[in-house]
Amino acid sequence: MRLREWENQASARLQTAGADSPRLCAQLLLGHVLQLDRLGCVLEAQRALSPDELAALAALEARRAAGEPLAHILGRREFYGRDFRVSPATLIPRPETELLVDCALELLPAAAPLFFADLGTGSGCIGISLACERPHWHGLALELDAAAVAVAQGNAHSLNVSQQLACIRGDLAAVPLAAASCGLVVSNPPYIAEAERAQVMPEVLRYEPHTALFAPQQGLALLQAATKEAWRLLRPGGVLLLEHGAAQGAAVQNILHAQGFAGVDTRPDLAGLDRCTLGYKP
Repeated sequence: MRLREWENQASARLQTAGADSPRLCAQLLLGHVLQLDRLGCVLEAQRALSPDELAALAALEARRAAGEPLAHILGRREFYGRDFRVSPATLIPRPETELLVDCALELLPAAAPLFFADLGTGSGCIGISLACERPHWHGLALELDAAAVAVAQGNAHSLNVSQQLACIRGDLAAVPLAAASCGLVVSNPPYIAEAERAQVMPEVLRYEPHTALFAPQQGLALLQAATKEAWRLLRPGGVLLLEHGAAQGAAVQNILHAQGFAGVDTRPDLAGLDRCTLGYKP
């Protein structure tokens, strides 16, 4: 069987199985097994696939057809133009989370040195992206799950920011940093309410860590904890950036106002949904 023939057949099978973007999925599986980028797959469309290659492709296709996220099958996910290793211990990075990075780069001067904290870092995608984009910045990436910390440390090493960013295990409510030590605190904590469980995609519920998804108090508990700790960590003029659910903008604004933050504002993601709330420590 030739590459293009397998792609066409696999795309049809994945579509029948209900997979998102079935042709793209088939192309990415091909690229993973054959060590080709998407252009390489196009250029080698008439390449004959070996029995071993067909067996490997069939195994990966079956996993995707069963609902396993493509990021877990490939072991990586693109975020802010870079590949990040992911595992079942980490939340898969989402495009909407790039808004946190955009906001930080927009609001804070590029040339000035800055120390930041990324609370609940998971795969490390936020903190590592900030370090990659701002070579003068240094920071701490904190994560409670030990397996996720190992993933973040590996990503920091592979993206050459280990000297800028320390990835350690810890609780976002008790960050091991001195008061007023940060110019920026950023966090994408768990924020889905238990009552909203039925609205979460089955694929997410089955394969992604629930500790990175759900939070008590209508999903606000860890957003509130991060806000309180950010108040301690930030120096005057420092910025807090929080990702939250599309219906939580007003509630998160109230949390920041109650803590004493000024200039509180909520930014929409590319879909027009409230996604990031920010505030300044006076």
